[in-house]
Amino acid sequence: MVLHVLFTKDGIPGWIGAAPREGSEPVEDKSVEFLAAHRRTPKGNWVARAIPAPVVPSPEEIAAEAEAAHAVALEARDRALREALAAEADPQFFRWQRGEAEKADWLAAVAAVKARFPKPDRP
Repeated sequence: MVLHVLFTKDGIPGWIGAAPREGSEPVEDKSVEFLAAHRRTPKGNWVARAIPAPVVPSPEEIAAEAEAAHAVALEARDRALREALAAEADPQFFRWQRGEAEKADWLAAVAAVKARFPKPDRP
């Protein structure tokens, strides 16, 4: 089976296909799996490529990522809380200021909105 390969300057197959493409070279008797795991030296020899070890995040990086996620969740909660307070509790506040409602009605509306939008737990 002949595959057509476009190599990078380091000899790593950058593109592998069954049909030729501009700049590709025919490679016989090699599988896609083989080509993906090897590179070709300037002399034409095939050398196994080292598979990079997965990068394991440090505890500091994990903590920073968790803190960033918490900050995003807190910002989203604050935005939703402000919108809900403006739509639901503020009208009650103004009714109370005009003497059309009790202060307890306004405080109950604020408490109900805050209960729907609890603060996210810290990591």
